[in-house]
Formats: sequence, structure tokens, C-alpha cells
Amino acid sequence: MTNHARTAPGHTAVIDGERSLSYGELLAAAGALSQTLKETCGGRPVAVRLRRGADLVTALLAVAAAGVPFLAVDPEAPAEHTRSALTGAGVRALVTEGPVPAELAGFATVPPDSGSGPGPASGRDTGPVVAASASASASASGDTGPAGYLVRTSGSTGAPKLVEVSGSALERHARTMGEVYGLEPRDRVLQFANPAFDVVVEEVFPTLAAGATVVAAPHPVPAPSELTDFLAHHGVTVLNLPTPYWREWVAELDCGGRRVPDTVRLLVIGSDMGDGDTARRWRGHSGARLVNAYGASETTVTCAVGEDTREEEPAGALPVGRPLPGVEAFVLAEDGSEVAAPGTGELYIGGWCLAEGYLGDAERTGAAFVPHPSDPSLRLYRTRDRARREADGVITVLGRIDGEVNIRGHRVNPSEVSAALLRLDGVTAAHTLVRRDGRGEVRLTAYAVTATRQDGPALRERLGGLLPGHLLPAEVVVLDVLPVTANGKVDETLLPPPREVPPTPADAPAASAEVSALQTAEGLAGHLAGLWSAELDRAVGVDDNVFDLGAHSLMLAGVRRRLSADLGREVPSIALFTHTTPRALARFLHEGEAAADPHVSRPTAPNRLRARRASGGTR
Repeated sequence: MTNHARTAPGHTAVIDGERSLSYGELLAAAGALSQTLKETCGGRPVAVRLRRGADLVTALLAVAAAGVPFLAVDPEAPAEHTRSALTGAGVRALVTEGPVPAELAGFATVPPDSGSGPGPASGRDTGPVVAASASASASASGDTGPAGYLVRTSGSTGAPKLVEVSGSALERHARTMGEVYGLEPRDRVLQFANPAFDVVVEEVFPTLAAGATVVAAPHPVPAPSELTDFLAHHGVTVLNLPTPYWREWVAELDCGGRRVPDTVRLLVIGSDMGDGDTARRWRGHSGARLVNAYGASETTVTCAVGEDTREEEPAGALPVGRPLPGVEAFVLAEDGSEVAAPGTGELYIGGWCLAEGYLGDAERTGAAFVPHPSDPSLRLYRTRDRARREADGVITVLGRIDGEVNIRGHRVNPSEVSAALLRLDGVTAAHTLVRRDGRGEVRLTAYAVTATRQDGPALRERLGGLLPGHLLPAEVVVLDVLPVTANGKVDETLLPPPREVPPTPADAPAASAEVSALQTAEGLAGHLAGLWSAELDRAVGVDDNVFDLGAHSLMLAGVRRRLSADLGREVPSIALFTHTTPRALARFLHEGEAAADPHVSRPTAPNRLRARRASGGTR
């Protein structure tokens, strides 16, 4: 990064909406902030609590330049959840902006613009910032490199873990991924991931090490229907998306008949299993290179990549390919012996990518990082993923072998939800199950026994103050007692299912609706409740907050697409984010939107809906 900043200090390093930072400005801002942090952090890790954007990139570089690890946290996570992470990491200083919750009052807060404002890089010592960017010239400057980072992940006992990644692994990762992805200064790389998700490391550090430009996605991230325009507007060339979001985007492209902008040359997917059918359909919309990335927080984000250029994709899961240069991958049987290819077993990872372990937790570190079969002085990370290795060495991950699951790109353990429930007053027993809805989407259902009269919705609301959104169960069911087996374990077969959903087909919820109902706010609210009931696979009332019931941005895209078709016009995505109950959204669509813009008409009976009702067909 330093050579690029010196030879092209005016080249854009970060684009954040209407704001941008050149490499010279980024170095100056990060260098100034790092000095403030050195005086504040006391040599301890520094937490970064910022939304994606220029300030986030500046802060990540500044913390690493200060010579301490960074811990990025979600600014919208419950304050108690954040406080727990900061306390576990031994954090003293927190880079944040705006009002700070009372739960975080004990930490020294530092605004992201501390120190002198952005300006041309001058004689300031930028060596540490160079190291933080994992530039190849860091070693030449005599700096030892960044101090690495911490990332919080779920634990098998319900207690979260702090994964400790070294500075050398961070530098090697940035250099390796830059080479694998072919990053160049001309590239514009989308920063899409939540700051607390370690994929942000892969979006930022390899980009800056290559002298390319980070393009921050807005908050909230664009719905899949809006992503294409965003990419075109900013000339994005490389993007790294969660696989579920990618599937929704491809579905939008299928419906809209639009192609991905020609500027996009590389799409990386990960955080969940990719499938051959979506890959085949993707190729109908773009000639961009498609890479299926695999990794874990314990393997410095990515440890293997798969790239299949065949026109006909195999059915089922996409391969994760082969390990990165310098990384080893073993498929082992239960007895620890290597499975002969082709064969299936548990996937173990070794090499430079391995994390140091779990901060302050030697027991769980020893259980997850085991001796290398050929050299006991080396380690392997036990992924707990079931995988198949083909005769040509290509690996396909087939799913988890333990209780951990991927939910919207986050690896979580249901027991963490149970542990949080037991922290609530009056809860005497808890158990959390992984269930799949009719479309195969993973959901969490929690069960609780209480000493006092409490209902499930109230418990779920209280959980919202302890857990981030991806860990919040779709429903909490209160029982008199948890059923157990003869050996005392919870008998999951006897746990009642969540509330039944009204029999509304997910693919055509409006097919039987009276067209006249859509012309009133009350009728439209009922119609929206039906759409959300189908999407969430549970009963939804007109005054229910859909986010409290488990909705997320990918679901909003599906509901928006169907609602737009039923109303015969495009419904803005932001409306679904800001009007979170069916009644509120119906009122906005029926009255507020028309009042705000005289050119917007109230919902009428669209020709498409009339034609579908007349033919008796479905969408």
C-alpha cells in the first residue's frame, strides 16, 4: 500500500456514498487515529463499532497500525452482547460514533475522526499503516506487521468464543487472496459484509494491499433487486456475497431479464453451500468468474476455493475446490486415518491460515486444534464439516457433523440461544432446535420452562436485548417441562412444532385474494399478512413486526417482488425496511406514498392479477 500511496496518492482508496478517500488521505487519517489509540488503549485490543464505510476502513487500519489486535463489532447488536465481547477481549478503547449505550459507558470511546483530519500524506510515519494493509513492502520498512484481529463466534457449550488471528496470518491472507482473485489497482471491490463478520477482512485488506478501491455498500445493504444498479453506478468489478443473498439476486435476474454489469469480472460466494442449479442460471446473466470460497473464522476467513468453468454444473452442492497455496486439507475417518479418494469423512485444515486459538480458553483451543498426523509439532483445525474428496483432489463440503449450523452466513450453535434464555429471570430450563421450513431455510426454535407465568413472545423480546439478529430464534415456545429420554437428555422428538401456518401457498399468496381487497388499506394489510405468513412459515398478524418474527433482508426481497407484481408497480425496498408491520406498510402504500408524491397512484387492480385470477393460474 505504501508504494501505491507514494506513487499515486490521489488514487481512490475508499468510496462511501458521496464521500471518498484517496490513498494519501486514508494513510493520513489512519496514522492520526492510530496515535490517539496508542495513547488510549493501554496496549490492549481495540474494538471498532462502526457501520461499513470510510470510517470503518480507516479505523481497521489505525488499530492495526497502533500495534494491537482489532475486534470489529456490529453497531446494531444489543449493547449487552457487545459489552460481553469487549469484556472477554480485554478491550479498553472503543472506536465509535454517536451516542454510546449505558452498557458501554465503562470503555474509553474514540471518534473515528480523532487526530488531525484527512489530508495529504506528508512526513508522518506511515510504516505501521503500511503493515496494517499487509503490503508486501511492510517487511522492507522494518515493521513487524499488523497485530492481527479477534472475531467472536459461537461456542459448543453456549458460551461465545473469541478467535485470535495473528498478524502474520492476516498479512499472508491479504497477499494470497490478492493473487488468487487477481486484484489490481483498477479493481473496485464491494465491501458488503457486516463489520462483525470476518469476511470484512477479505474485502478490505487484500484490496488495499493491491492498491485497488473499496466500495462500501450502503446501510442497509441493497436488496437483491437493487444490487445490479448499485454495481453499475459504482463500476464495481469484484464482489463477495453470502450464498443465500446470491441465490436471491439470481432469482431477481431471472425475473427481470437484466444482465449483470459488464464491469463485474469476479463474484465470490461463501458462508453457505452453493448449488449447481443457481450457478448454471448465473451464467445466463454474466460471464464473470464465479468462485466458491470456503473457510472458518479459525482459518483466517478463507482456506479453499472452488472454480468450476464447466457449462453444465453438477447437481447438488458446488465443490469448494482445493486449499489455498500453503494450506493443507485432510478428509479423515473417525479413527483419524485419511479417507481414500473418492471418499467421505471429516474435513481438517492445516497450514499458515490457522488461528492462534480461542483467546483465554486453552481447553476449547486444544479440542479444536489437534496435532498434525505426520508432524505432532504442527496443528490441524477440526472443522466439524463432513466433506468428500474426489480422485482429482477436489473437495465438496456436505454439511455439519455437529450441532452448529449456518444461518444467513453466520455460523451459530443453538446452545448459545439456550444459554441466553437461561440468563433471563424466571427461566429454569431451555433447549433450542434447528428446524427447516418448507423451502429448506434453517430456523431456530427455542423452548423454555419458566417458574413464573411468561409467554413466548415476551421471552423472545427480552432475548433481543442479549442476542444479535442471526441468533434470535424464530419463536420461543413455553412448556411446563422439557421432555427427556431415559438417559436424561432432552427428547427432541417430543418437542412440539412451532405454530402452524395458515395454508397459503408461498408461490402464489395473492391468487385467491379478491382484487377489491387490495384497494383498501385494511384489505392490503390482510394481504400483506398473508404474504409474510407464507414467507416466514408461521402465522403473522397485521400488527406483528415482521423483523421480530425472524424476517431479514433476503425475505424482504421476495415479499417485495410478489407485492410489486400484485400491485402492478414497483414497491420501494426502503418501504419494507421502515414500515415493519403489515398494517403500517399498507397505510403507507395506500395513503402515505400517494400523499408524498402526487404522481404515485393508490393500489388498483392490476392487469396481471386479473389475468391470473381469470385463468386460475399461479405465479
